[in-house]
Amino acid sequence: MLKNNFVDLSKRQNGFTLIELMIGSTISLILLLMIGTVFVSSRQAFRVQEDNARIQENGRFALEILGRSIKQAGLADIPFTGFKVAFSGDAITGTDGGAGVPDTLTLQYDGVIGDRDCDGDPVGVAGTIVQGHFNIDTVNAQLRCAGSIAVAPVAPGAPPSGAVLVENVEDLQILYGIDTTGDQSANQYVDFPADWDQVVTARVCVLIRSENTNIASAGNSYLDCNGAVVAVPADGRLRRAFSATFNLRNRVNILP
Repeated sequence: MLKNNFVDLSKRQNGFTLIELMIGSTISLILLLMIGTVFVSSRQAFRVQEDNARIQENGRFALEILGRSIKQAGLADIPFTGFKVAFSGDAITGTDGGAGVPDTLTLQYDGVIGDRDCDGDPVGVAGTIVQGHFNIDTVNAQLRCAGSIAVAPVAPGAPPSGAVLVENVEDLQILYGIDTTGDQSANQYVDFPADWDQVVTARVCVLIRSENTNIASAGNSYLDCNGAVVAVPADGRLRRAFSATFNLRNRVNILP
C-alpha cells in the first residue's frame, strides 16, 4: 500500500518539457527586446527635448545680451554742470566676416558709477566710455565679449577674445539698418555701412547648436543665419538660428 502511494505521488510531480522552456525563454526575450526598444526611444526623445530647450534658452539669452547692449549704445551721460550735448565715442562699429565667417560687433556708451563692462569690471570714474566687443570663438563655439573702460577705449583685438558669455554659439551675423533720408527710420539693411553714423538699427542672428552629439537624424537640415538650407553635419547636433532687430535708442528720438 505504501509503495502504491509513492508511485502515485511521483506521477503527479510533472515538470516543464524542453520545448516549453524554449518557448518561455523566447517569449521573455521578445518582451525584454520590446521593453528595451521603448526605453531607448523614450531616452532619445527626452534627449531631443532637453537639447531643444537648452538651444532655446541659449538663443534667447544671447539675443538678450546683444540687444541690451545695442539699445544702450551711444548713451551720453549729460552732466548737470559743464557743456556736453552728445556722445563723444563711436556708438557702433564692427566687421563683416563674409560668407560663412562670423561678424564682430563693437558698442560704446558713457559709463556711470556702478556700471560694469561685459568682463565684469566696474566703472570707477564718471565720464569714461564703456566698450564691449562681441565676437565668436569658432573653435569652441562660444559667444565672447571683450570689455574695456577708458576715456578713449583701445581698438578691440581679433577674435576669439574676452569673457565667454554663451556656449554652443557657432555663428554671429549682423545686418545694419541705415537711415539715408534723415527720418530716423532704416531705409535699407547692409552687411557693412559706409557711414556708421547712419546706423539706427541692427538685425542680429546667432546660430546655436546642441550640447550633445548624435541627436539629429541623418538627412535632416536646418536654416542658417543667411537663410540657406544646410544639411546636418556628421556630428549629429541640433542647430537653430535666432534673430531679432534692435533700435539704437540713443539715435532715435521719435520712437512711436
